[in-house]
Amino acid sequence: MNTLSTYFVKGLLLGTLALTACQSSGDKQSEETVSRGEITISVDESLQPIVQAEKEAFEAKTRYAKVNTVYVPELAAIQLMLQDSARVAVVTRHLKANEKEVFEKANLKYRALHMATDAIAFITNGSTKDTLITVEEMKGIMQGKITQWNQLKYGKSANKITLVLDNDNSSNLQYLLDTLQIPDKKQSPLFAVKSNKEVIEYVQKTPGAIGVIGVNWISDIDDPQHPKFTSGIKVMGVAAKYSANVEDYIQPYQYAIALKKYPLSRNIYLITKEAKRGLGTGFINYVLSDPGQRIVLKSGLLPANQVIRLIETHNL
Repeated sequence: MNTLSTYFVKGLLLGTLALTACQSSGDKQSEETVSRGEITISVDESLQPIVQAEKEAFEAKTRYAKVNTVYVPELAAIQLMLQDSARVAVVTRHLKANEKEVFEKANLKYRALHMATDAIAFITNGSTKDTLITVEEMKGIMQGKITQWNQLKYGKSANKITLVLDNDNSSNLQYLLDTLQIPDKKQSPLFAVKSNKEVIEYVQKTPGAIGVIGVNWISDIDDPQHPKFTSGIKVMGVAAKYSANVEDYIQPYQYAIALKKYPLSRNIYLITKEAKRGLGTGFINYVLSDPGQRIVLKSGLLPANQVIRLIETHNL
């Protein structure tokens, strides 16, 4: 073999080895870990503001991580996770028996971790003077027994009540049905739009409407969207039962949720069946860590893993 041919063969071998090394290095870099990779998580649409804040903070901290979010009704969020279309589901309830069977049949385990405590908020048009309601009165509205504002104990207007929710299959609706012990949603004269955002927009332009939303849509005062969402609406005070003292009607502020004074709170859960320590685990670990829980705190919700100091002051 002449010198030129020898150099050619050596060059070819070196090039092949370099390419192989680059491919191996690339494969190693693309391997998913708790801080690297790309995943999809499915999220109950009523929780979009808090989960979006957590996602953006996690991606900013974790350079090589990409979290794709799918915001859908709660039932769909759980189904996406069960069908392996999403690595993590962020929802407001534990799995039901038929959903657990999917794991049992496949001999798989899942984890459901408490992330935060949210609440259901009732909102009205900004022009209304009727802003107080009891849980029992809401049950009467959902049963069709109360149809006008002046049928409420503190109601003054003769306007018809229009009850608007985000979706026929939403967690907000299901929570009310379960809490108020209404077996069939068909008996409820409600009007469903497509999202919590649309509920807010409908109430802003509709006197007489009561909107049902997740409180995290309006609780983060630092959110750039906060002025837009809270303009033209009022948040109703809610009491478990009628009281002659209007101070017993509580709005869903953070302190009221923490002290269990607000009667319509609910937990938020991160559910996953991720078997290995992948990016889904990394995202969950971040949300439950101190920085992730501080985001929950800042959003106006109650963190699962952080103590809030509530100081009661007295006039001396």
